[in-house]
Amino acid sequence: MKKLHHSFLFRLVAYYFLLVSCPAIGQVLQKKTVPEEDYHLWSTMLSHSISDRGDWASYSLHYDTADTLFVIATKSRKKYAFPHGRNGEFNGENWFACKQNDTLVMQDLTSGKVNYFPKISSYSFSGDGKHLILISVDQNNSQHLTVKNRLGETVAMVDNLSEWAWNARKNTIAYIDGKEKVQILEIFDNYAKKEIPVLTMGEIKNLSWLNQTITFIQNTGSSGKLYAYRLETGKLLSFDPESCSNFPNDMSIASSFGSIKISNDEKRIFFMLKEQISNKGTTEVVQVWNGNDKQIYPHLKMYGDFTLQDKLAVWFVDTGRFLQLSDREEPYVLISSAGDYTLTWNEFESEPHFDGIGLRDIYVTAIETGTKRLLLKGYPGTGMEPAFSPKGNYLSYSVNGDWWVYDFKKDEHRNITRDLGFPVRDIDYDRAGQVPLYGIAGWSIDDNSLFIYDQFDIWMISADGKTKKRLTKGREHKTTFRFATAQRRLPSKSDYMDRTNAIINYSTQWILSAHNTVTGYSGLYSYDSKTAARPILWEYKRTDRVVKAKNSNAFTFISQNFDAPPELLFVDALGKPKELYRSNPQHKKYLWAKAEKVSYVVDGKTLSGILIYPADFDPTIKYPMIVNIYERQGGSLHRYVNPTLLNENGINFSVLSSKGYFILLPDLVYQLGQPGESAKKCVLAAVDAVLLKYNVDPNRIGLTGHSFGGFETDYIIAKTDRFAAAVSGAAITDLVSSYLYCNSNYATSEFFRYEIDQERIGLSLFEGMSSYLNNSPVLLAQNVTTPLLAWTGDEDKQVHYFQSIEFYFALRRLKKEHTLLIYPEESHTIIDKKNQADLTKRIEAWFAKYLKS
Repeated sequence: MKKLHHSFLFRLVAYYFLLVSCPAIGQVLQKKTVPEEDYHLWSTMLSHSISDRGDWASYSLHYDTADTLFVIATKSRKKYAFPHGRNGEFNGENWFACKQNDTLVMQDLTSGKVNYFPKISSYSFSGDGKHLILISVDQNNSQHLTVKNRLGETVAMVDNLSEWAWNARKNTIAYIDGKEKVQILEIFDNYAKKEIPVLTMGEIKNLSWLNQTITFIQNTGSSGKLYAYRLETGKLLSFDPESCSNFPNDMSIASSFGSIKISNDEKRIFFMLKEQISNKGTTEVVQVWNGNDKQIYPHLKMYGDFTLQDKLAVWFVDTGRFLQLSDREEPYVLISSAGDYTLTWNEFESEPHFDGIGLRDIYVTAIETGTKRLLLKGYPGTGMEPAFSPKGNYLSYSVNGDWWVYDFKKDEHRNITRDLGFPVRDIDYDRAGQVPLYGIAGWSIDDNSLFIYDQFDIWMISADGKTKKRLTKGREHKTTFRFATAQRRLPSKSDYMDRTNAIINYSTQWILSAHNTVTGYSGLYSYDSKTAARPILWEYKRTDRVVKAKNSNAFTFISQNFDAPPELLFVDALGKPKELYRSNPQHKKYLWAKAEKVSYVVDGKTLSGILIYPADFDPTIKYPMIVNIYERQGGSLHRYVNPTLLNENGINFSVLSSKGYFILLPDLVYQLGQPGESAKKCVLAAVDAVLLKYNVDPNRIGLTGHSFGGFETDYIIAKTDRFAAAVSGAAITDLVSSYLYCNSNYATSEFFRYEIDQERIGLSLFEGMSSYLNNSPVLLAQNVTTPLLAWTGDEDKQVHYFQSIEFYFALRRLKKEHTLLIYPEESHTIIDKKNQADLTKRIEAWFAKYLKS
């Protein structure tokens, strides 16, 4: 009886459980693959900024048809939304401003009160955050400046100004009143105005302000005038070319925007000279293309004569001395931030050459003495560009895979990485020509140290090269460390003024990114001089877009995985990550693919790729697979892909996985002279590795690629019949004709692309003719058995659409199965949304026809 009682009780409990649980089971949401009509639900999230202390952060969501800017409190998650908002900026911890079309929105983050200022072209906050500067433009195209206080009240106005500039503290403005007056407006107390006494008449331009000096140019006479106003003395000093004995007769002061720089000690003003060139008798009758020209005709037509570009000069304010620093022989120039030295060179010196950017001799001029000497002989244009240290005492540059430092005061060149023990050049680089370096993080703010990268780690090396310290321990675990946040750079108004690497303050905490390509894990570390590198986050995800607060160690970043939508996270001063917002909450309602790494071996070298599963994966079913190729695609392992028809190359991994495909993204490596064969070998090895382990039907595999991937696709289908269908976008198909093509994007020849760049031939057409012929798909067209859909834009200036037409006619003549799409008014990728959707649907239909039937 006892046993019977227990049996009955068990059945009773089980029956009661079923009664209770069955309704709940019936309510479980049955997930489905994403239908096309739901694509519009997805958005792309971008992280923008964070307030100075880190109390607030901003981000935006971009949908196919609209976008919204958000501000969120990092503690309470209180949120404000600004539809179509852009150019957002925090003012302390209490205010946020952004543009909505032409209206400025000012949001009080504490009270929630909001002010709207219509018809505003730009805005700026004062240094103390108490005032707002509004710039508006009326129907006559006249600019107006309005100063508002925190209550939204107008406290000062300026009408009809043409330019304006803050002082360093951002509490005073200099502006050009109309075109012939310069005024100063104080943005505090009584908002007093003061006019700088310019006695001559003429249009004033190019206002610049550094510390106690305001400079500007006046178009007066035939040569113009340059002025420097000293605030501490109230004196206005001027440089008049007509009274300068060594000022060149055929030049005048150039007034192009941003062409003035004040040296740090305010004793020198750098400005540009414009040559006075007569245009008489220049009507073009015929194009003249000389084979030994320094500039080929298209480049000359697009950019003008490089020798006639504006030249750099310096005015020594206290003494009135004038010195021209660049000329026709060396028209390119770079100034140190301190204004003590300048580099000059001629980018076209070795023309005609055929490696992209040719060798050049770089000269250095000591500005104080005017002494000029050769600094670098035959420096490669394809190398790392020379850059000054923050205080201008040193120059960093690269030669033959090492970092060098030049000491201006001691006139010494030092190889600072020769004895490092680890290479600082890219050991995986498989192109011809100059091997790139892993990079430079920047200089210490005191000029004493340079921060450089090797394959895995960050090094701090003294300027004299004697002290070398490895700051991270990435090599031990094959983890690559890099600075995650952009370090502060010196201000620069134009390229010629300054090229200074980022400035790193060794006394502050840094945020470092870390990534392990073997395991696929990545994360963030904090680093300071006392505790070295400490992990903040380490996960099987992608972490990037770090934005750090100015006055605290707080920061935001974005984390995502292929099957987890991007989320915005906040890290406080204690180093604890906290979710602020997770995008695309609808994601959890749908079936979604997963992505994992796959390995394969090519010529004894282990390579990896990414395999994306079908969203509705069933281990009992054999699926078709699409192989997408380019070069290395490992960065896509954790990249979340929104399902959309709006794709620049017609391929969307989430869409294809929802249609029931595996997608393979193999990494490819190359041998010089054999780009096509190298790609084929890697692709087939990757496919074979997948077939051994995964549920893929070997008879239903497709191949696709765009640009260089398009070339690889066309080559591979001409060499193997393993693929049931292929799609090729904007492909090079004839290496001979494309080698001899003029790239109209840059008005240059294409020689370098084949000899030292992506096509990896390594020789000229005339030295390696067989490689050009053997790698041209158009000459292999007779072997193609794979149905091919090709597409291009008829405005493509990167890979001319005639390349696709050549392959079309070759396949047509051979009666192969082929369709070519040529999109009007489209370039190398498809930009028009209707065309994007059309291409995506056509590619889907093409693969469905051959891989699913």
